[in-house]
Parts: sequence; C-alpha cells; structure tokens
Amino acid sequence: MSSSRKIGVLLGGLSVERDTSMRAGEAVTAALRHMGHEAFPMFVDRDIDVALRQTKIDVAFLAVRGRYSADGCLQGLLEIHGIPYTGSGVLASGLATNRAKAKDVLRLCNLPVAPGYVLRSDHEGSAPEIHGSFGFPVVVRPVNASLLWGGTLARDELELEGALDDVFCMEDRALIERFVQGRPLSVGILDGCALGMVEVPRAIAWAGLRSVGARGQEPCAPVRLSRERHESVLRLALQAYEALGCEGPACVEMLVSERLNETIVDIDTSPILLPASPLPLIAKQAGIAYGDLVEDILAGARLRAHGRRANRRAVQTVFEGPDRRLSAVHEAH
Repeated sequence: MSSSRKIGVLLGGLSVERDTSMRAGEAVTAALRHMGHEAFPMFVDRDIDVALRQTKIDVAFLAVRGRYSADGCLQGLLEIHGIPYTGSGVLASGLATNRAKAKDVLRLCNLPVAPGYVLRSDHEGSAPEIHGSFGFPVVVRPVNASLLWGGTLARDELELEGALDDVFCMEDRALIERFVQGRPLSVGILDGCALGMVEVPRAIAWAGLRSVGARGQEPCAPVRLSRERHESVLRLALQAYEALGCEGPACVEMLVSERLNETIVDIDTSPILLPASPLPLIAKQAGIAYGDLVEDILAGARLRAHGRRANRRAVQTVFEGPDRRLSAVHEAH
C-alpha cells in the first residue's frame, strides 16, 4: 500500500546503540520502499532540528534508541515541528526510560515488580548501612534504562559496593532490586494488542554491560506455557503497557518463575526492528510478516501532545519586531 507522504526514517542517534539503530533503520527503509512508500533515512545527531526544517517530511518513522532518542527528547522536538511520528509519546517514552518512575507507576496499578529502592551517588553514609536489612542477593542497575547495562548480581556487601561503583561511573542514580529467579521473556505489543512472546536466553543471568554489537541478534526461543499461564503473562504485559500510556510497538520484559509468579522488569517503547529481533519474530509467529509489521507501525503515526487522535498542526502567527517572542499567539486547527 503506497502513499504520497514523504516518510523520514530517523536512525542513528547519540547513544551507544546508534549502530544497531542504523541497521534497523536501513531494514525499515527497505521495507517501506518495497511497499511503495517514498522513504529515506535521516541520521539523528545534534543537527536533526535543521534537517527536519530542510527536508519537510510528512511523517517520521522512529528507528532510534537510547538517550536523546527513545526517552522523549526526540518525540518532543517532532511535536514542536508538528510532524506525526511512530511509537509512544513524550510522557510514555520518558517514563519507560526511567526505571524508578516506571516501577512507581506499575506499583500504583498493582502490577508485580521486584521490591527495590534508589540510591544516589552523593548518598550519606556507607552503602551497606543504607542497604540495612534489605537482604541479598540483589540486582544493581542504572535508573536510566537507555544505558546498556543488564544488571549486576550482588550477593554480599562487598559485591554491592563494587556494583554501585560501576553504575555511578555512568550516572548518578542506581536502582537496587531484590533478585528474582525466573525465565526472561519478551512480550511483543502493537497498538494495544499483545501479539505473543519469546524467551531470550542469556549465557550469564546477569552479565553487567551488554554487548552493543549483539543487540537485536539475541537468540530467541519459543515459550512453552500452559494456556492459562500464557494468557496471564500476556494480560500482565498489556496492563503494564497501558499503565505507562504506551502506544504503537513495545516489548515488555518479564521474569516468569516456576512458582507461577511473574515480575515485570522493563518496558521498551522503542523495540529494535531488525528482522531477527524479538518484536519482528513475535509478529512472525502471530502471522504478521516483517513488511506488514512496519506498515502497521507506520499507520499509527500521529501527533500526541494535542490530546486527540486526529492530527492537528500547530500554527503560529508571523513574528515581527524585537518582542516577537512575547507577542506570539498560538492557534490550532
């Protein structure tokens, strides 16, 4: 299904995942062109604002990840420019990349998350004293989910201090969570519909810094659960998706234990779109080909800050005089 719209596939970015984003963006661009769309790649860097002004695209297909791209910054810029874009809006993207705030929202919705607390790098007193009777083992992760840190397992106070030092080298806040034993699952969701799930085995349960080059190429395996358990996992993932106000594509990472318990770990509002990545594989299991998945994601592109499903472009009056910023009048049509 072709259209006359000019589609810019935003890829690259300023995070350590830019290489993965480049490969995913190229795959998306090829799929869109194969479907008959006028699509071309746009590299996201600090000059992306100038590029958006010069190219005059009609729709932005977001294939970017990480800081300044999947955390709401880029979405906010597109809202200002009045360019409809794919995926979640500013609020959901920001919440999903802040693990501490996302856990708070999920708790308020009575959804299962691992107990934990946040520790700042400028904390007073020693980490073992603050940790107190919380117990071990625990998993230490950065609060910022856009950092490629899978988590460090700490079994005692010495390992806890070492894991905190590693996190504080990257950012000022660390999330300490109680270790939950379980199978890591990734549940794929598209436009409020849970498509299915895959298991993403890890050679080491908690290996610290993730391999950047392997992102999107993790070996995925089918999940074998009872029908009731399968439906329960999908339902929980969808509830987490809705609690954060997500839209478009997303992957909800969960741990499923043998004791019939599920724990929500992360919500990825900007899943990798390589053909061999979890979301495209889940869609394939659901009978959705890669090109159709890309087409469905594109169909959900819109502006979100106006609070309506219909796209409404923001229009500004012509600015004249030295005090033009103080006399700006905004309209919407």
